[in-house]
Amino acid sequence: MSVMRARVSLEHNGVLTVIFRAISFAAALAFALPAAAQVYTIGSGNEAVIDPKPTVPAEAPCVVTLVQKATFGANAVNYSYSPTACPGPWASVVLQMNISLNAGIQFDRSGQLFLGGVPLWFGTTAEPNPQLGPSWNFQKDVTAYSALFTSPQSGFLQIANYQSPVYTSTITATATLLFYKATPKFPAPVTADMVLPLSSTGGMAYLFSPTDTISNTLTLPTNILHASADIYLQGQSGDEFWYTCVPTSLVGELGGCGGGALREGEVTIDGTPAGVSPVYPWIFTGGIDPYLWAPIPGVQTLDFTPFHADLSPFAGVLSNGAPHTIAASVYGDNSYFAATGAILLFLDHGTSVVTGGITKNTLQAAPTVNITNNIVQNPSTGITSGTLITTDTRRFTISGTVNGSAGILVNTLNQTSNFNNTQKIYYGPETEVEDITQSTNVTITSTTTTNGDPTTSSTTTLNYPLVVDITDKIPASGNITQITSINQQYLANLVTSSNGGPSVTSSSTNAITTGDSLVFNEFTGELIGNSNQSESAKYTSSGTNQACFSRTLDAMNSLLTFASTGC
Repeated sequence: MSVMRARVSLEHNGVLTVIFRAISFAAALAFALPAAAQVYTIGSGNEAVIDPKPTVPAEAPCVVTLVQKATFGANAVNYSYSPTACPGPWASVVLQMNISLNAGIQFDRSGQLFLGGVPLWFGTTAEPNPQLGPSWNFQKDVTAYSALFTSPQSGFLQIANYQSPVYTSTITATATLLFYKATPKFPAPVTADMVLPLSSTGGMAYLFSPTDTISNTLTLPTNILHASADIYLQGQSGDEFWYTCVPTSLVGELGGCGGGALREGEVTIDGTPAGVSPVYPWIFTGGIDPYLWAPIPGVQTLDFTPFHADLSPFAGVLSNGAPHTIAASVYGDNSYFAATGAILLFLDHGTSVVTGGITKNTLQAAPTVNITNNIVQNPSTGITSGTLITTDTRRFTISGTVNGSAGILVNTLNQTSNFNNTQKIYYGPETEVEDITQSTNVTITSTTTTNGDPTTSSTTTLNYPLVVDITDKIPASGNITQITSINQQYLANLVTSSNGGPSVTSSSTNAITTGDSLVFNEFTGELIGNSNQSESAKYTSSGTNQACFSRTLDAMNSLLTFASTGC
């Protein structure tokens, strides 16, 4: 008896598009700091985004419209930006996006907004249905990119939306920048002096194998004190559900996608290992079962948060006047990842030339992955069961010097990453179960000493828990019942100190628990119905000198049933 694991895409039109991935018997298995805001109406079936707006001054902002009510097909919508309408300095700069779809049939789509080749937004859209056209808005703090807004730039907004007689829904979007003028009460913060694209093409790069890279080769200023990169790595196609994948050597036995269950961004400078960027398991609104994400989408689904990679140990190297290539690739890439990002440079304003180099680098080029395969196939019963466990631990230190106007700076990065993915499976004649428990825990400590004295220190802790439980009941009738529950979280904590002063803290939690039962025909793909749909989501944020925020949302049968805001 053959077994199959399948992926399902449900477009709310009562038909399931099934793309089978072989392992044995037939099942239908489908896997298709934030600042978004939404008006919540109890009983609404529209998309609900759970994140708060950025904290900004009370004064009205100066507004620059980048794109106004544009509709999207396969092509980008271009725009030009000029800073003359809202001159700086700014206390805060906020990107505001308004996106909507008309009722109809459509996939979730990836979208991105670029200015000067730098991504201001990268995320996906919500799926509509014939009765509901979702709309949402979000605000994103882009103050860190203030240097980008000081000169004229060209840009584009792209939400690749393909229409046909079947896929009918149109996407409309407006993008504006809100500039809040700096005042004595709200002074302009210290931000990067230069913001550059991570991609040499000034847009998205597509990585189809572990050897593909997103990169930019640049001759940079000769007075860099600190450097960093904001990196987005989004799994698509065979890598959309990379946390369900198995080692390529086991695909023949177990089926599914290859490349293993670990995906990790590898950052290099001139080919030398320079950092590790963990990959967040974003789930799109068409993923696994679209009813799981209506009306509340998954964590960061509509607005991704990049990983902030500290490259400051390389500041002296990058300042030597030679061209340098900053690049990122994806370990385990099984085709494919969409990648983009930005490079941020902080300069020494007291001199035009600094010197320095790397004094220590213990980062290995690739992770050491441990795989424990306890899965057993029993030909006499037709049952395949057991666990497949993938683990990896990364610990490294990179340290470098910068001899500048303030003396000798030593920038040191210490990072520890622990990854665990456990896949528990049972494939029998009438029942198939796949339970995935995954955790990524990262601790990053960056310190700077000046002439031997500590000046700045920051420790960032990131946790990415994910639990996916899927049970397929497969009677002889061919009507499969797929029961799914998911718990997904993004947990972040930051502690900083400067010149021996008191610590400043900031923490946030973005979490959702969702479940649904889906019934469809194994042979025709026809949707029979769904039941027991429920969602509960919570966002919290707190910290030194910032107001505490808490929002809770509940939904049942695709309608919002509860919303509360406040600590």
